[in-house]
Amino acid sequence: MILLTSSLAAFTLVAVLGVLMAYDLFRGNPVSRPIVLTHAGIAVLGALLAIGAALAGDKRVYINIALVVVIVILGVMAAHKRHTTGQVQKGLLLAHAGVAVICYLILAATVFGYNLAG
Repeated sequence: MILLTSSLAAFTLVAVLGVLMAYDLFRGNPVSRPIVLTHAGIAVLGALLAIGAALAGDKRVYINIALVVVIVILGVMAAHKRHTTGQVQKGLLLAHAGVAVICYLILAATVFGYNLAG
């Protein structure tokens, strides 16, 4: 359970950084590179902790791992588009954030003991 709780803590920090970045991006302000790299790095840490929980036998986290793959793909696509065109693709960012919120809520429910399977 410590791996899942640590993963939730890491993703909480990721969410806070994501909101700060989105606020700047949607206002047209540039986002500092260290914040972007910290956001990505802590997200990788959270994903590794969730994978560690799965490898330790916790099957409840499988859906989160699948969603993290989608979140990463959307985030990389948004960053690549911004880097190549200089334009922020707000639809990609909203999709990235929306899936991330769903993933976070599922992980939080798992950590706090809610049975989502029925």
